[in-house]
Order: sequence, then structure tokens, then C-alpha cells
Amino acid sequence: MEILKLSGLNKHDTKYGMRSYPQREELLMEVHSRPFQLFETPLNALHLAALYEDASAQATEQQVLAAVQQLGFDVDAAHRGFLFVSNPHHAIRYEPHNEFYTLTLYHLNPAVEAISAAQLYPLLPGALLVELAITCEKAPARTDAQRTVDKPPTLHPDEQTRYGFTDGQFCAALVMNGAARVATDFRTDSHQRIHMQVCNIRLQPARTGRLLQRLCELETYRNMALLSLPIARELMPKITRLDQQLARITDQRNDSDLSDQLIQMTDLAAEVESISAATANRFSASDAYFAMVDRILQELQEQKIEGAQTIGEFMDRHLRPARRTCNSAAARTELLSRRIGRATELMQSQVSLKIEEQNRELLEALNDRTQRKMSLESKLEILSVVVVVYYLYDLADLALKNLLHKGELLENLLTALTLSLPLLIISVALVIRRLLRGYRDE
Repeated sequence: MEILKLSGLNKHDTKYGMRSYPQREELLMEVHSRPFQLFETPLNALHLAALYEDASAQATEQQVLAAVQQLGFDVDAAHRGFLFVSNPHHAIRYEPHNEFYTLTLYHLNPAVEAISAAQLYPLLPGALLVELAITCEKAPARTDAQRTVDKPPTLHPDEQTRYGFTDGQFCAALVMNGAARVATDFRTDSHQRIHMQVCNIRLQPARTGRLLQRLCELETYRNMALLSLPIARELMPKITRLDQQLARITDQRNDSDLSDQLIQMTDLAAEVESISAATANRFSASDAYFAMVDRILQELQEQKIEGAQTIGEFMDRHLRPARRTCNSAAARTELLSRRIGRATELMQSQVSLKIEEQNRELLEALNDRTQRKMSLESKLEILSVVVVVYYLYDLADLALKNLLHKGELLENLLTALTLSLPLLIISVALVIRRLLRGYRDE
């Protein structure tokens, strides 16, 4: 304020005073968006992720908020974006994304009946992609004798049976620096729902919310990343066919008509670019989702449990082939596009060389024609000089004979006329050349 007073500026003066950036508040609050919630153990969570499909994000959000209101939560009708609402028994977390939205229903009080899936699904829009059920329990208290024994953590057979992990293909690991244990087999039940078991060893409420959110994001981004896998599998035979077609076009004889080859190459390039335009965004999005999966696995800070594989090992073993397939399809499409471009440039270079050769032959023919024309013109010029001199000499001779009688004077003039023939020829030649000079320049 003192500075404003000293400078004589009014803080409300829109002409000279500093004003706030229109989106400043939105930018400042972005760092606090989508926070982790505080949760006490035990609790259950049902996480859903659904694609917008043909509906707009705004229309889908309105339907989701209406569904949340029907479930008994107080939601402002004008609300936009991330939402977390709760009551003493349940909580709901809604988060919109570019091509999907997530909705997580938390059951906080085991003594109260949970909201059933049959009650929830008819109210929600979109195409369901992820359905994850998480059970979070408190770890049993350990005795002093158990605390003194330093053994690697294990998942006992009775726990495996209780969690339903009976085929040996389950994952179990200590996470969050040993503060919790997560177990799952990533297999679906009859409702295509995946189950995870979280055992809270020493998690604080904030870290519990963070762990649950990370597990939900892990399953969501894993499935979103795999959306490009069917596209990649369908695309691979097409890329192989187009690659073989490119080889057949480029193997054609160079002395054939290159215009047909260029037409075929143009059609091939158009087909490849159409494929690239239809799949580039999907492959790019999948690459970003795969990166998100890697980041979440790092944040989990897994520690191996004896007799079980970690979630990271499971993802590496089962997700890497799909990831390589998607990356290979995208890379092959891009490589094929570049190869077609290089082959087209080579053909255009050949066409340019042929055109230059044809132009050279045409110029040589024109040069020969010009030389023949110039030779003919020289001959015609000489003939013209002879004819003109002949007629001038004959005209002068006839004039002298008609004007003078026979005698010594006539003979002397005729003799002088005959002796002046070289001079007459030179003069006529110079006059004709000067007259024809302008026509030659044109």
C-alpha cells in the first residue's frame, strides 16, 4: 500500500494498476485438485471406470451427478469436475478424464448394508471397462515374540484360500515401505469383477486413501492402455500386406511406365496415412497409460513376499507383450509411411531424370533443326545475292544498250559495268544481310 501511495497509482485503476490473470485462481487450485481422502480401516471399495463412447463429457457428468443424488448424497447441480462426497456410512469419489470417467464407492461402516451394484449400474451412463472390488482389513496385532523374529514375510495357505487365490497365479507384496500388504490374482469373477485384498499393517488414514487410489488407478490405466491391443492385432496383417505391396511396386522394372507405379504408390500412401490417422491417437494414449502404470508401480514401493510374485513382476510378465505389440504396430505404421515416402521420392527422381533426358533430346533435335535452318538460310542468302546481282547487271546492261548507240562509249561503259560486278556483289550481300538481321534476331 505504501508503494501504491508513493507511486500515486490506484490498485483499482484498470489503466495503470496490475490486474489479476483471469484463470489465476484455476491455475493455483490445480495443484490441490484430486486430493487423497482419509480412510480408516476396515472398509470396502468398488471402483468403476467407464468410457464416454458417443456421449459428451458434460452430458455424462450431469447423468453421473444425478445418479449420485439418487443414492442419497447432497450434490450441487452446478458442480463441475472432480467430486468427493461422503456420509457416515458411504463415500463417493468421481473424477472425469478425457475419454473416460471413474467412480469409486466406499463402504465405510461394515454394520450398514453396502450399496449394491445392481442398484448403482442402472443409474450410470457410458460403457463399463473396469470393475474393481477392494477389501481393506486391519492386520492382526503381533506379539512381542513375533516382532523379534526376523523372517521374510509370507502369505500363508489359509490366507490364500480365504482370499480365493488357489491356482498359484496370485500376486502379493508389501507396499508403501512395508506399511501394507496387497494381494490379488487379477482374475475376474462371474460378474467380470477383479478383487484385491489390502491388509493394513501400519498405514495412517492419509496413506490408506493414497494406497486405495493408486490401486484403482493401476487397474484403470492398465485397461485403458490395453484398448489399443485389439487394434494392433487387427492392424498387423494389414501392415504386412501393405509392406508386401510396397515391395512388389518397387521391384517393378525401371524401364516400365513410372506413371502407373506412381499412381499405385499414391494409393498405397493414402491407405497408410488413413490407417495412421485412425490409430495414432489411440497408440499415443496407450503409451501414456503404460507410462502411468509404470509410475504407479514405482510409487507402490513393493517388497517381495516369499511364495508370491509382486504386482510389478506380474505386470512385467503379462503386460509387456501387449505393450510391445502396440508399440510395434505404431512403429511399423510409421516406418511403412517413411518407406513409401522414400520410394516415392526415388520414383519422382527417376521421372525427373527421364524428363531431363527427354528435354535434352528435344533440345538437341531443336539445335540440329536450327543448324539446318541456318545452313539453308545461308544458301538462300547466297542464291538471293546471285539473283539480285544478275537482275541488276542485266537491267543495267539493257538500260545502257537502250540509251546509247553502239560505239566506243557503250563498250567502255559495258566494260566498266562488268568490272564493277565484284563491288556490286559485295554491296548487294551487305544490304541483304542487313535486311535479314532483324528477322534472324526474332
